[in-house]
Amino acid sequence: MLTPRFILIFHLLLLLLPSPCLAERFATITTEELLKLQQSKVSFLLINALSPIEFNELHIKDSVNIPASHVDKPHPLLPQDKNTTLIFYCKGIRCTKSRLAAREAMILGYHKVLIYSGGIHAWQKANLPVSSQVIYPEIPLHQVNPLQVYQQQDPFILDIRGKEVSLMGNIPGAYKIPLDDLMDRSHELPCDRSIIIIDHAGQQSPICARYLHTRGYTSTFILEGGMINWISQGFPTK
Repeated sequence: MLTPRFILIFHLLLLLLPSPCLAERFATITTEELLKLQQSKVSFLLINALSPIEFNELHIKDSVNIPASHVDKPHPLLPQDKNTTLIFYCKGIRCTKSRLAAREAMILGYHKVLIYSGGIHAWQKANLPVSSQVIYPEIPLHQVNPLQVYQQQDPFILDIRGKEVSLMGNIPGAYKIPLDDLMDRSHELPCDRSIIIIDHAGQQSPICARYLHTRGYTSTFILEGGMINWISQGFPTK
């Protein structure tokens, strides 16, 4: 018999996989097609749907940054002409940010919306031009498991998940700043405390810790396996 906990874990793991249902809703473009489009005189806007922190470290040359969570309303980088072709990308096939951004763009009324599902990983693999505005320092990444966090008295937990995955629940007392907004809100973090960073599955926390290091926050820890691991081990959420 399937227990409620097993069913919950199963659905959480599905969030890490490409979604055929979502993929079918959007036209996609391959690496070769995107390259040819860049070399043509056709007008389009290539949009990185990741956070500014991730975009600044690495992005496809000549793309702009509009985080997926910022596409749900008019953005200064979005063209006024709703017939402009928009191409969204993020990290790769398992990354959902481009699909989320594309969906919001279509809700805003854009008619020509594509997804470059290969993302920055496929672009790099093809040895095509990328750009960087900053390189965050390589630092030791200290991981803590859910039990170690739970046993602490009044830990400062920074939850950097976006709303699309935070609906699964929150750690009681966690301070929420989505990674998409952290560059503008890092001043809200305490300078005199260690910071435990949690994300969805442990994939975004490392670059968050490296970025915070540049802002003077040098005592950071990463929740091993992210919120999925926390829930799978039965620790409380609200």
